[in-house]
Amino acid sequence: MNDNEVWAAVDDRRAALADVLAGASPEQWRHPSLCEGWTVRDVAAHLTMPLLSTGELLRLAMRYPGSTNRLIRDGSIALAARYSTDEIVARLRRLVGYHKPFPGLTCREALIDVVGHTLDIAIPLGLPVQLPPEQVAEAARHVWSYGGSRKSKVFKKLPYGGLRLSATDTAWSVGEGASVEGSMTDLFLVLTGRPAGLPGLRGAGTAQLAAHAG
Repeated sequence: MNDNEVWAAVDDRRAALADVLAGASPEQWRHPSLCEGWTVRDVAAHLTMPLLSTGELLRLAMRYPGSTNRLIRDGSIALAARYSTDEIVARLRRLVGYHKPFPGLTCREALIDVVGHTLDIAIPLGLPVQLPPEQVAEAARHVWSYGGSRKSKVFKKLPYGGLRLSATDTAWSVGEGASVEGSMTDLFLVLTGRPAGLPGLRGAGTAQLAAHAG
């Protein structure tokens, strides 16, 4: 996918998630997400961070000093408290067509973010969200390219080194070693440190992943 195609995928995912959240009940907004310590509301608010001005980001950084992860975690919770659910949905809709990544990041980080957090919301709520495998594959390909670099530190790492990961619903595979097969969504979940993808995987290498997650 070229950059324009990636941004189109980001727009699709942002619009679809806004539609899902527009119909969510108060209980669903309060429900724990897959992100430890975050509710659905916190995750949704986090996805609106690209709309913050430089000054707003600096104020959040000063309020929550330390690691990038702390800024993301606590800053998102603060935004969730600031905006109503209707405002969060409206801000997500404003992001459709907004093609400006955070400094130092690209359109592919935006895709990783919205794909991952859509799953963080949909899975615990039991929502039947269908993500196009080719979009998830593009996000997963970029995650794999990090190779343990600084950008990957926002993810909890499952031990997929020494494994061959192969998708069953699109042409995508990475790595060398014991076989792990599953849907592109389940593989993406594992690549980004989310054990929720493990039940959908099969192959000789799945035991390595499951042992670590347990």
